[in-house]
Amino acid sequence: MIHPSAKMQPPSPHTNSWFIDEQWCRLTTSTDPWIGPNGLIMGQVTIKGIRGLITPPWALHTEWEEKGSDHVTNLDAIRDSLEQQKRPLIVLDFPIGTDCNWNAPWRVQESHTRILAWKPGDSGHEQWPKHRIKQVKKGATKGIRIETSNDINEVLALHQMARERKEIPSNSETLKNLLKHILKSTHQSSLIARDEHGSAIANAVILHNKGRSIYAFGGQKRSSLSALASVMLIHSAIDIARQIGQTSFDFGGSRDPGVDRFYAEFGAKRVIKHRAVLCRKPQAWWLRWVRPDLFR
Repeated sequence: MIHPSAKMQPPSPHTNSWFIDEQWCRLTTSTDPWIGPNGLIMGQVTIKGIRGLITPPWALHTEWEEKGSDHVTNLDAIRDSLEQQKRPLIVLDFPIGTDCNWNAPWRVQESHTRILAWKPGDSGHEQWPKHRIKQVKKGATKGIRIETSNDINEVLALHQMARERKEIPSNSETLKNLLKHILKSTHQSSLIARDEHGSAIANAVILHNKGRSIYAFGGQKRSSLSALASVMLIHSAIDIARQIGQTSFDFGGSRDPGVDRFYAEFGAKRVIKHRAVLCRKPQAWWLRWVRPDLFR
């Protein structure tokens, strides 16, 4: 439950998708986006000295507009357009629920996210185990409260703490510019968990796409209260999603097995995601050395 003293403008679902937001791409790459068929947006970047087209940084996947009824033809048009680009590297994260069966020279990688779905009229919490519901109540008795916060420095600091703890590279200035853009929108909810003294413990920035809310950014200070705070944030985020008419919540997925099991406990089902990677020679030899993750 959101603390009653928190000032909150009711959010709304995005009219399309956050992940085809041209400004998102500009802020994270410092260039205009490359725009392909069906409104596909990709970032024009240089990685280790090699020019590339990529899913915009910090976007969990790519989206595009479905035009016409022939889904296969749409995918063919996107692939053909990308192959015509004179870029040594192309990395495209497919939309949720869209399979990729592209053949060589493409390399297809598979990962997953976790999505909790509910029926209209349900709360979104029916699938939770009893001990997680108890943790929400326990956190409240310990003085933890959930508020909204548009304090960019507070939101950024919590996020960066988590990145640094996991030794994940993150450009704080670029992320700060992106978060400023996001927090100005009504298509998001920026939530902060505070202890009884008002100190921030953890946060979650939820993006409200059409039909699905997404746990896109988050972080926490490690303490005896941080686990309870994280559960309370998820509870509030799902409650907001339900109130604005959403019927699913995307946890964003994690390659950390422990985090993945944590998401699964809330009833979130494993949903496959595909990434298509094109590395042209001779640059592929260099990329295989400096970016082995592109060749998994």
